[in-house]
Amino acid sequence: MQATRRHGTFASRVLGTVLLGSVVAGAGLYLFVTRPALPLMPAPDQLSATAFEEPPPLPIAAEAYQQGDWRTAEEAYSRAIAADPSSAIPEIGLARVLTFQYRFRDAIPHARRAVDLAPRNAAAHAVLSQTLNWSGDIDGAAAAARRSIDMDPNLSEAHAFLAEVFVDRYQLADARRELDRALALDASGVEALRVRAYLLETEGRYADAALAYQEAIESAPRFGHLHFALGNVYRAMGRLDDALDSFRTASALAPTDARPVTGMGMVYVAQEDFGAAIGYFQQAIPLDPGYSTPYGQLGNAYYASGDYVNAEEPLAKAVELERNPLRLSSYKHVLGWTYLRKGSLDNAEAQFRGALDLTPNLEGARQGLATLATMRQPTRS
Repeated sequence: MQATRRHGTFASRVLGTVLLGSVVAGAGLYLFVTRPALPLMPAPDQLSATAFEEPPPLPIAAEAYQQGDWRTAEEAYSRAIAADPSSAIPEIGLARVLTFQYRFRDAIPHARRAVDLAPRNAAAHAVLSQTLNWSGDIDGAAAAARRSIDMDPNLSEAHAFLAEVFVDRYQLADARRELDRALALDASGVEALRVRAYLLETEGRYADAALAYQEAIESAPRFGHLHFALGNVYRAMGRLDDALDSFRTASALAPTDARPVTGMGMVYVAQEDFGAAIGYFQQAIPLDPGYSTPYGQLGNAYYASGDYVNAEEPLAKAVELERNPLRLSSYKHVLGWTYLRKGSLDNAEAQFRGALDLTPNLEGARQGLATLATMRQPTRS
């Protein structure tokens, strides 16, 4: 999962037919209508209330979308839905911008509503695939992407989203195949470029992934999640100053997003500046109280600094929230050591065993159980 695009490929498929005098742009999913030349301005006494009518919301939403201004786009798409509840276009757009804000519980109903309104619209199914994928429903995402491809085999984004599913499943050969199809259909599509970078990142080809994310950013320079992804790659490469710059850019573009703030904290953890790291994790938590990572990383930072008392609560919260098995086992493992350091041996054992249930070869949890066994041995007089 773990995340955007121009959608020129959605064009006429959004409406199902090409409307005379109109151009549909899929990424923003908006409608530009050819207008006649403006008449001369009437005299003041001829003005009516209609002269000051609010501008139509879809062009506003489209412009905000391209600028990465998710809140303005959200408001405009919502107004468009209120104005025409039977149209799938604003539902698709709203699902996208909510997904990019990681508000999946809000996004999924709009993506499903778009499919209900336009069941043969490949773009609607593609957006549903992305939203489900980012929310963690990989099987649902795969099914939606395949339906989109069945309806329109030439929709690049549908192939990109199916490729992303394959990356998440670690079926990398299948991912490369679908990604090749996506790029053959639209070599400059930001979704295909993003997924290509994600595939390279998953393969551990970090230098290539960084270049691929940079190419995606050139297509959508104000999409904060792309800068965040680039920051993660730089951090994996040990390029911590570059990572910090990318996270700061992402945070400036999306100031309510907890993820780049968390990323900054993780850079300081890598530099063993735990005090600074703790400050960033504490900033991130109220931005998205349902996001597990800042809790887990806050607990890890407290533990690494020797503050076992303060480590327990955020680690326990991370264990409660986390859905990814690898991260969950990591948090359980550190929580187990936290309990052990505090003398709560039964709780420590439960966490170590829970971590090993998820990741049987997690050495730290094995060492924890061995340490517990030693501590429980009766002392010899």
